[in-house]
Amino acid sequence: MPRDALRIRDLVVEPGVKRRGFLTVGETGAGPVELPVVLVHGARPGPTLCLTGGTHGTEYPGQTAVRTLARELDPAGLAGTVIAIPVLNMPMFAARTAFLSPIDGLNLNRVAPGRPDGTLTELIAHTLFSEILPLATHHIDCHGGDLTELLWPYSAYRLTGKPELDELGTAMARLYTPGIFALFREGTPLTLTSGTITSEAAKRGIASILGECGSAGGLDPGDVRTHLDGIANVMRFIGMLPGPPVIRERQLVGTGQFVVQARRGGLLRLSVGIGETIEEGQELGEVWDVFGDPVETLRAPARGLIRIIWTHKVVSSGDLVLKCWTTEPAPPFALPNQVPR
Repeated sequence: MPRDALRIRDLVVEPGVKRRGFLTVGETGAGPVELPVVLVHGARPGPTLCLTGGTHGTEYPGQTAVRTLARELDPAGLAGTVIAIPVLNMPMFAARTAFLSPIDGLNLNRVAPGRPDGTLTELIAHTLFSEILPLATHHIDCHGGDLTELLWPYSAYRLTGKPELDELGTAMARLYTPGIFALFREGTPLTLTSGTITSEAAKRGIASILGECGSAGGLDPGDVRTHLDGIANVMRFIGMLPGPPVIRERQLVGTGQFVVQARRGGLLRLSVGIGETIEEGQELGEVWDVFGDPVETLRAPARGLIRIIWTHKVVSSGDLVLKCWTTEPAPPFALPNQVPR
């Protein structure tokens, strides 16, 4: 039976073909706000994977990985379909702003699934959830450290209570990350913030994971490669690309998280780095006043692995300095016997 063409508005692609274009989601006084979309419709049937980058416009390695894969992927060798959105949040990308849209002050990763009568950030989310994600069986949202964040790579999935879906999402998260993954669940220390794209997609039955790699607005080729390797590993697992997935050994699972805050203001002098394991009571650094006198010694409240360092060098009372995982060795990993399509 011949495969059908894939259509999103007036962007139509036949099996074995790749096409790209823009979807208008709204307007500013200067003109339309659009989503760039690449459709790679494989020659053979299979899953439909949606890839989103640039949910936050200055997290560059993930969006670069989505661009690169969309350019290099050959539909003739693909089973299934890839819907790639290199930059989901074009207003933030253009303005080079972190976290919040310069147009309406909203965080795109807190307003999913959006509103058809909302502001531009909500309209972007609504377009994604009403026109694109309903076509997908699987989804990866590629993130990293924003302009003020050094970040240690990890992946995450929101547990739904649906065994088959959760088994698939957990496997995708473990295949994506080089080291640490987290499973978020309501009512636990890892309760996921509402309105995130991956959690809302999972609620709708889509195997949707978060992939995090990259730091402080940088574009390190190694971070791009981490995203590309994770995407390809998931695609092999769900049968879109040939070859077996790589099973990553000696992984850690995040079981909780905690933050370290400054209580005094001044110049921050950290003595630890991203990805380090710290012990309870360990000295992490000092806060100096303008004369160079230490006014606070920062200490670890618990054992953990440093997952985010905020890059500001001057702190005020209450400012976040570090965020850490509490972890334990991940259980042995066996791929599910059957992969839902």
